[in-house]
Amino acid sequence: MHFFPKKVTINTTFTAGRRRETGIRNFFIINPTAGKVDASVSLMPRIRAAAARAGIEATICVTRHAGHAREITEACAQCGEEVRVYACGGDGTMNEVLQAAAGKEQIAVGCIPCGSGNDYVRNFGTQADFLDLDAQLAAECRQADLIRTPQGYGIDIYAAGVDAQVANGIAKWRRVPLCGGTTAYTLSILEAVCSTFRHRLRVRTDQGEQEGIYMMLAICNAQMYGGGYCAAPYARMDDGLLDVVLLKPVPRLQLAGLLSGYRKGRHLTPEGMVTKPFRPYMTFFRTRWIDIQVLDEKPLVTTLDGECSPQRNLHAEVARRSIRILLPPELVRNTPVLQAMGE
Repeated sequence: MHFFPKKVTINTTFTAGRRRETGIRNFFIINPTAGKVDASVSLMPRIRAAAARAGIEATICVTRHAGHAREITEACAQCGEEVRVYACGGDGTMNEVLQAAAGKEQIAVGCIPCGSGNDYVRNFGTQADFLDLDAQLAAECRQADLIRTPQGYGIDIYAAGVDAQVANGIAKWRRVPLCGGTTAYTLSILEAVCSTFRHRLRVRTDQGEQEGIYMMLAICNAQMYGGGYCAAPYARMDDGLLDVVLLKPVPRLQLAGLLSGYRKGRHLTPEGMVTKPFRPYMTFFRTRWIDIQVLDEKPLVTTLDGECSPQRNLHAEVARRSIRILLPPELVRNTPVLQAMGE
């Protein structure tokens, strides 16, 4: 196990059995603060056992502070070999690794979900699919798009408005016993919408400009966020387009029913049309880039893969096929979000 300082030289932690001569180095970056328990306690022996069965070398790194996963990944990129980096944590850990791996052809990124939300893995399968370490070490590599913003890269969804306000409140609800990712998100969203929340926005895309009052928006590279909400049920992660959902203020008496349909992805048809219950409030389109200007006084709270910040001007664009992701073999063949993908 390694605890890396800021400037690091990476050495292999252990050789499990006979090394398989693949020319690829495998690094597992564990965030011990992700989720409700320290995942490193159970995960490290499982990684060692899986590496022994596969006959490969693996390096286990445990993060010590915020931003450490990014620093470790940056060091991995400098080792001069092809590298597989597995982010063992939640969406925040995955996001840190992505910042360092974006645009680097020698790095492929996998995810071992140990957090509370784990939205990234929901786009492909179940948490159990990604906790199968034998399948992870046999993972196949695919190229995917990223969302590029002034705040950094994202792979899932760049959300703003009430959604981001909700993301700020999720941590509080997750501390409640038996309150998991989807339940915490639902309680947080109900808390947020009970307050007055709306912004006048000017939206520019490659298709034109519009202006209106909105309570939330989602700029989607992937399908899932918010502990299991399906914002963009037909988004593809390698089609060079962002799926954008804009939602005007909804009467409170109708909100619960619409949220239930939104969580299940029932607001859109496969052809990209808004379904009847959502038509008075929702706008949907696809674009390569988007600029949003806040026209009222308060900044808009945004969240990029769960990382929150206030903004008065938003920009997002597709970073085409700029990340290599690792997926268990069965998911590569059977997951709808990958139907357009390949190398």
